[in-house]
Amino acid sequence: MEVRDIRRTLRRKLHAVEDTRRDHVFYYFEIEGKQHRATKLSHGATGQLDDNLVHLIAGQLRLRKEELESLIECP
Repeated sequence: MEVRDIRRTLRRKLHAVEDTRRDHVFYYFEIEGKQHRATKLSHGATGQLDDNLVHLIAGQLRLRKEELESLIECP
């Protein structure tokens, strides 16, 4: 799974707010006017992500790995 695919899915499909002001890129969801941190990625992350990291990101989003993969593949 590509890092760019995860970033694109977070921003476009899940409408996460991207915060690039720190050492990592943080993604937040706004629910009832409050920000809730969803996950983070390294600024320099490129290419394929390790399966363990994909599993951790899916867990942070309260999804199973298979659900995250389906969400990314869905047009």
